[in-house]
Amino acid sequence: MKDKRNLLKIACIIEVIYVLISIIYSALTIKVKDQLLAELFIHLIDIFFVIMLYKESKKDEKVLKKNKGKIVISTIWLFISSIIPSILCILYLSSLKEKKKINLPVIESKKESFFSTLKQVLLIILFILIMFVLPKYKFFHMFPTYLPYVIIFILVLLFNYKYIIEDFKIFKNNIKVYLPFVIKRYLYMLLIMIVVAVPVVLINNGSTSNNQKMLNAMFSKLPLISVLLSCLYAPFVEENIFRLSLSKIVKNKYFFIILSGIIFGFLHVFDKSNSIKDYLFVFQYSALGICLAKAYSDSNNIFVSISMHFMQNFLAALLVLIFF
Repeated sequence: MKDKRNLLKIACIIEVIYVLISIIYSALTIKVKDQLLAELFIHLIDIFFVIMLYKESKKDEKVLKKNKGKIVISTIWLFISSIIPSILCILYLSSLKEKKKINLPVIESKKESFFSTLKQVLLIILFILIMFVLPKYKFFHMFPTYLPYVIIFILVLLFNYKYIIEDFKIFKNNIKVYLPFVIKRYLYMLLIMIVVAVPVVLINNGSTSNNQKMLNAMFSKLPLISVLLSCLYAPFVEENIFRLSLSKIVKNKYFFIILSGIIFGFLHVFDKSNSIKDYLFVFQYSALGICLAKAYSDSNNIFVSISMHFMQNFLAALLVLIFF
């Protein structure tokens, strides 16, 4: 997008559509007059900020760089009202900063030996067997529930120890360069996920995926363990399996990104689906996987995608703890 101000215009259009749908829905469902008036008052404020934002989008970018206060205020309100326009505003504000192009450390991909590639294939196979195949057999339930997670974690460390240590050192020494990249890519990822998730959730009558329902139940019973598994274990293990290991096997960049996303999405859905509609959530999880794979491919550092995955799961965990 050459003219970044179009991000603000798109944000205004999305917010207007949201307000119109909300007003119609409120008029048809809300029976209490005072509550309906309160809803209309809130939407009136929405329109006020939309008008202000649209007027700002018509100004010259040199003017906006010097005075972006109105956009900031509108962004804060839109974040409370509807998150997608707010993300678009944040992306625009980030484009206004006078900054040099983010030059990530160049990490040359070393040619993998046949044995190294075979190890990565074996790791992925073991992960699928332990997490998805063996749990279907009765004897597997004789073991403690935490054992599969411990085994997978140990296997990841054994198979990828060299890559993990190398990437961590580079990530730590260049944190000031990586952090803006991670945040920017995360915002793009969040926007894409919301856009993909909305029609999927609507088709499923407002219901979330069975995977998310299981996580919600787990959070209500074992909140601390759930937070640790979701925010620390899952980003580390899943990024190693679906991004690092798979990238050592699939050399073509674009094929790797698509394949990584599809496998990631499918494995989050297939064993928890009860109907065809449930499989639509593959698109939602695949969108997440593709964004993470693209970030890893562009940076060639596994801690970039781990950081993005952590941010996503931490935000999701926070929302579950608040509302469930």
